[in-house]
Amino acid sequence: MLIDARTQHRYQTCHDEDCQRFACRVYREGYHNGREQGKAEGYAAGEAAGYAKSRTAGYSAGMAAAGG
Repeated sequence: MLIDARTQHRYQTCHDEDCQRFACRVYREGYHNGREQGKAEGYAAGEAAGYAKSRTAGYSAGMAAAGG
């Protein structure tokens, strides 16, 4: 059985936030959860790296300014 391309409903490209088709709901939920988890992990990693770099630079600058 061939499905006409005009009648296909692809969950990957569905932009209807209220679409109740199972595949669309599951895809939206997974996308949202993955995005939130990725943001949290990326923020934590960036904050840790930035803190360490800034602390080292700040400590060195403070020591140089204090004549040490």
